[in-house]
Amino acid sequence: MLKNYIKIAWKVLLRRKFFTFVSLFGISFTLLVLMIVAALLTHFLAPAGPGSRLDRSLLVGFVEVYSEDIHMITTPSYYFLDNHVRTMKTPEMVSIHSAPVTINEYVRNNKLELNLKFTDAEFWDIVEMDFVEGRPYDRAAVENATPVTVITEKTGKEYFGQEAPVGKYIAADGINYRVVGVIANEDIPTWEAYADIYVPVTTSKSDLGRVSYYGSFGAYVLAHDKSDFGKIKSELRKRTEKLEPVGDIEFDWLKCYIGTMTDYIGAQILGGVGVGEGFEGTGTYLILIIILGMILFMLLPTINLVNINVSRIIERASEIGIRKAFGASSRTLVGQFIVENVILTLIGGAIGFIISIAALEIVSGSGIVPYGEFTLNMRIFLYCLAICLFFGLFSGVYPAFKMSRLHPVEALRGVDL
Repeated sequence: MLKNYIKIAWKVLLRRKFFTFVSLFGISFTLLVLMIVAALLTHFLAPAGPGSRLDRSLLVGFVEVYSEDIHMITTPSYYFLDNHVRTMKTPEMVSIHSAPVTINEYVRNNKLELNLKFTDAEFWDIVEMDFVEGRPYDRAAVENATPVTVITEKTGKEYFGQEAPVGKYIAADGINYRVVGVIANEDIPTWEAYADIYVPVTTSKSDLGRVSYYGSFGAYVLAHDKSDFGKIKSELRKRTEKLEPVGDIEFDWLKCYIGTMTDYIGAQILGGVGVGEGFEGTGTYLILIIILGMILFMLLPTINLVNINVSRIIERASEIGIRKAFGASSRTLVGQFIVENVILTLIGGAIGFIISIAALEIVSGSGIVPYGEFTLNMRIFLYCLAICLFFGLFSGVYPAFKMSRLHPVEALRGVDL
């Protein structure tokens, strides 16, 4: 029986090519957009794998100062982080790093635009990148301001061609750095951690000892366990709430914002600094907004699918009437429409799956998101496919069931549903 249903369904789908095309396009295009959004969300809002050190780390990303004359939110200075964050007692480890600085270098008459990042040795312990060649620089290199560097595999190929980069020298910001390690491009887990060239923070030409609370640095704060997040935030708040003004800017109070990577990205996108304790909760707000947008986005193809299925059922009223007249039961008729909708949805899902993989490969290789390696989220794909299947079945089976309950004469006459 099922084999016959499948044969009939396939013939019907081929016979009504326009309805089939519109339905398949709606299902596959909807899945494509949702998969790209899901991949971007996973990359930006959930960069840390469960059990990784980054997963139990907080990020100090902003300081806010306020007075009658000034209200400023900016990134903290090295002085502030080194004296008031690194010295905390609760965390297991603290790493200070700079924002990436864009530099231009010329290699074999080609201009390379590279992102240079200053870090300490603890950076490599927390971020946990895999090395294709070599190793990270250690604490001794940072303490002695040794001109060594870790570069990405992409940078190594652009700078040295097919030669092995480790042991060679690369010019960056007027300093010749010896390459000690190479990381794979896709191993950079977060936007905050990305760069082309990583060098010891002590080789920076800026005055790290400048007494100020504002600069271009951030810090990863590694907890012994996620349950310590509250204690870390409390200790940092107590350390900073009574800070006196230093440098040229006077203020009445200063806040230091600390939170998870997800909340940090949410604060940047939504401008949510100041929401709750630190920027806590902004990542959740962002995810809820995106989920709501995805639901609204799915409404249009869903409504379209409902209308198409209803029109298709009404168009086949005479077919239903004839089959009823020859003794077909309501169960048989509804079963046929169920098989048709399942086949249609699964074909659309397969097309959407293939297109999504191709699209994510294109996005990954385009460089739109630096070092973004996007993969298909199978769990979300299956959820979305199940939703499409549900609406496809509901929109087709319900009117088919109503039509199958009609008397053959009424079905042949045609009835508005």
